[in-house]
Amino acid sequence: IKTRDEDYVVQIFTANSHTPILFFSTQGLVYKLKAWKIPQGISSSKGKTLFNLLPLKSHHAISSIMPLSENESEWKKFYVVFATSKGKVRKNSLEDFANIQSTGKIAMKLDEDDKIIGVKICRENQDVILSTELGKCIRFKSKKLRIFKGRSSKGIKGIELAEGDKVMSLSVLDSVDINPKLAKSLLKNGSADKTKKSELIAKQKYILSVTENGFGKRTSFYEYRVTNRGGKGIIGIINSPRNGNVSSSFPVDEGDDIILSTDKGRIIRCAAKEIRIAGRNTQGVRIFKLPLNEKVVSAVKIDNQAIK
Repeated sequence: IKTRDEDYVVQIFTANSHTPILFFSTQGLVYKLKAWKIPQGISSSKGKTLFNLLPLKSHHAISSIMPLSENESEWKKFYVVFATSKGKVRKNSLEDFANIQSTGKIAMKLDEDDKIIGVKICRENQDVILSTELGKCIRFKSKKLRIFKGRSSKGIKGIELAEGDKVMSLSVLDSVDINPKLAKSLLKNGSADKTKKSELIAKQKYILSVTENGFGKRTSFYEYRVTNRGGKGIIGIINSPRNGNVSSSFPVDEGDDIILSTDKGRIIRCAAKEIRIAGRNTQGVRIFKLPLNEKVVSAVKIDNQAIK
């Protein structure tokens, strides 16, 4: 794809002509399009703006794009988790979004100063992680979230936020039934149970945290202990004058590439494996050297496996 200035690819997925695709706006609305309604292009075309495809209002933006299975009988096996900037979460059956008109529907009611920051599909055996601008995060089991029957509620508290803090990331991870300290010990210990250690390594994922001043790190997801929903959370990365606030936090694999964008329109691309692995209660290392008065505003993951 050829992109316009200061634009780049953030998501790639495969779909058939009749694949239904859900578009969730930051203001709590959901739209559905069949894949064939998205204009087909060639590799050198730039694509169409979503404002030409969906009845979006000028102050709305799309926070999540979600391709679904064509077989609607499978939808009952999955759930949709919403997260808002004020720390609210909600879980619905995916079947609640089977019938959506072209004009869209309310997906979630929001307080006046709140907005949706992420929507993810999850299963009962997965965990949800919320990360905040001031470096806190909370991990809880999705099966502990009750299923809401309607689309018009505001949800329940996912994390208790400090003054001036807000949620900026929602992630979904596979559950692991192991104590974080035990997992850390087994991975470090050369004489550990080889079978158990190889199982842990096979399931290993990292949470990448990037701050607005260009610092960041990868941390093993085993270090993020599972707690109950609604708590104050634990430290994901230290928020300091050197680091600034957290701009992005999400799971990465060794083969992923990361694109960082600044408020001055500059971008940098780097491999996730080049970013240092460090514990939760650390500041991380410099990823991107920024000039004075320039900040990282977003980081996104490019799955190289999807591109291939």
